[in-house]
Amino acid sequence: MSFEKLLDHKCSIYHLEKSEEAAGYGLPSSVSFSYPEKPDILDVPCHFGINSMSSSVKQGNPQNRLEEKLKLSLPAGTDIRINDKVVNCENGMEYTAELPRNIRNHHIIVYVKRVHEQEAL
Repeated sequence: MSFEKLLDHKCSIYHLEKSEEAAGYGLPSSVSFSYPEKPDILDVPCHFGINSMSSSVKQGNPQNRLEEKLKLSLPAGTDIRINDKVVNCENGMEYTAELPRNIRNHHIIVYVKRVHEQEAL
């Protein structure tokens, strides 16, 4: 079985952008981080691991919160960075990328974490 046949999902990747905003009135500017509205890389072939590395449900108001960590496989040469937002094109689930690993210039493995909102690792 070839690696390309393993890549049975599609995802979009959003790179984290840094911007400085001037507060005015002689105050120093503040740095903020955000994701663009349109993805930087659209419809990348990938494979989300079925079994999560770790998952937990935390009780909270107004609803419970599911946190999980999955293994994501991507083709070699894909531009993915730490803290990038990865969106599963099939179901719209959003994940935050951890440190990517290049496996012998054959493919890239990155662990992605899902929480109720995007947060820097």
